Amino acid sequence: MDVGHGDAILITSPIGKTMLIDGGLAEAGDSVAAFVRSRTPAPLDLVLLTHRHADHLGGLGRVIAHQGARLFMDAVFPHPSPAYDALIRLLAERHIPVREAERGRVIDIGGGARVVLLTPPTPLITGSRSDANANSVVTRLEFGRVRVLLTGDAEAVTESWLLDSKADLRADVLKVAHHGSRYSSTARFLSAVRPSVAIVSGGPPTQVGHIHRDTIARIESIGARLYRTDLDGTITVRTDGRTVTVDTDKAPGSHGVQARR
Repeated sequence: MDVGHGDAILITSPIGKTMLIDGGLAEAGDSVAAFVRSRTPAPLDLVLLTHRHADHLGGLGRVIAHQGARLFMDAVFPHPSPAYDALIRLLAERHIPVREAERGRVIDIGGGARVVLLTPPTPLITGSRSDANANSVVTRLEFGRVRVLLTGDAEAVTESWLLDSKADLRADVLKVAHHGSRYSSTARFLSAVRPSVAIVSGGPPTQVGHIHRDTIARIESIGARLYRTDLDGTITVRTDGRTVTVDTDKAPGSHGVQARR
């Protein structure tokens, strides 16, 4: 979803199960809630928080208050804030179970689709530029031959850890880490993923943390088609397990690719 500087990703499985990954900043909460409501009237089956920074958790309270949720999966690395405390209180008031995200967990979302948690790293990364970012929950969505890699705000050190862990990182679609900043999307990592489509969720050039030109160059060097919420608006990826179609607010039906696997 186009939430400015932040992340909010809604996954809908072939049988209609829903999974929301992050919720943008607090000011995006109403628009995220409205978007989710436009896709389903039912409570979300799962809400996953990749890490506890405000631009990922801020809007979740509004979504959960409006929509409800059956399960909340929390990032492991601590990052205290009033917004996080308020979210946890809301979950308790609504009697929504909370589980910690664990590397290796496989979540069946129905119809042959599943989500695999590739991080948080074990042991947790410490002493990095941003430990909360470095321990982001990285997930791989699998359906048929298609793979989508969702990276939260993972940093270069996280990418190195994933590569060293021998995780299968190949993906047709990559949600670029950390809003396309210079702190991730290393050449070695991108070469391992080899996406046909890369998506950056971030704010306009006037905002701090805007996509970095070096990141754009590295993505273009591997031949991936780049989409950006700041330029393209909300981005919708559809797949039948063999092909991938990308629609945007600006250009519906703009691009289709065949799964590489």
